[in-house]
Amino acid sequence: MIKQPFFSGWDIGGAHLKVARCDYHGKLLNVIQLPCPLWKGIEHLNSAIHLAHQSLNNKNDITAITMTGELADIFPSRQKGVAGIIHCLKDVIPTHQTHIFSGATGWLTPEDSVQQWQSVASRNWQASANFVAQSVESGLFIDIGSTTCDIIPIDKHKAVPQGYDDHQRQLSRELLYTGVIRTPLIALANTAPFAGNLISLAAEVFATTGDCWCLLDQLDPKSIQDISADGQSWQKPECAQRLARLLGCDAIKTDSKQWQQLAQWFAQQQVHQISNACLQVLSNHLKIKSDAPIIGAGIGRFIAKMCAVQLNRPYIDFSTLTTPSLSAAADHAPAVAVALLAQQQLA
Repeated sequence: MIKQPFFSGWDIGGAHLKVARCDYHGKLLNVIQLPCPLWKGIEHLNSAIHLAHQSLNNKNDITAITMTGELADIFPSRQKGVAGIIHCLKDVIPTHQTHIFSGATGWLTPEDSVQQWQSVASRNWQASANFVAQSVESGLFIDIGSTTCDIIPIDKHKAVPQGYDDHQRQLSRELLYTGVIRTPLIALANTAPFAGNLISLAAEVFATTGDCWCLLDQLDPKSIQDISADGQSWQKPECAQRLARLLGCDAIKTDSKQWQQLAQWFAQQQVHQISNACLQVLSNHLKIKSDAPIIGAGIGRFIAKMCAVQLNRPYIDFSTLTTPSLSAAADHAPAVAVALLAQQQLA
């Protein structure tokens, strides 16, 4: 009896490595995230891959790869970044079972992906959107992670973005550099209301969005693998102290409710920013009906749900599109998507 293969989907980012594993029939078995501070050196990717193999015992799986890590500033260009990541993969994953996701081009070998790097670089959003489009005829797919937000229109069971590379997508606001953990609060506003006054904020990375969402109980501090702005914990007292630095004061001298209210204000700025971008994207796709859903993914998909309420649209969670329905699948949608697309297309 021939043993049926398993499939592993790898989403290689600049800060994390996400891996999803499914069986021959598309049943999800595991979804994990590992720290991978690629900006510190390619050896961190090598170590993260070894840890994933130890955790999942998936070294012999059919392997599907997508990436955004080529943007890490250890690489002089995105082209060099793709080549560097592919070279690292060759050392730890057998080349003959490695398939690189390249959007409309299909699957590439590691060698071909180095040559066709432009169809490989930062295409993880496309894997997720293509997977969602199989189940959703029309709507807006929103994936909000630790650093960025993807807003992808879907029409007639197809993802229909305006652009495909990051520059084009930032122009159309289908890619926003705002996420639920790593975004500096000074990127959301340069003044903020506090104790009845409007105060100028320090133009420093003293606090990030993760501080706000932890103070508002939307993120579990124990689940965050990113390092905070000052290297301290993500517990509420430390989050409040980081917010206080933006205002030139100390949190210990102020009622904790003030810091929660300030966190709520910053949170609303981020929600409005994403909602406005959704409206801009929708303005270019008038065929998407007003009752078409928002499909949310990423660890910040609670914001996508808030946007759905603001835009008076139904909400679908990415996790409901997988078998079984797993919260972790929605947390790390691109890894899940490339694993399941590989299972469908490469089996």
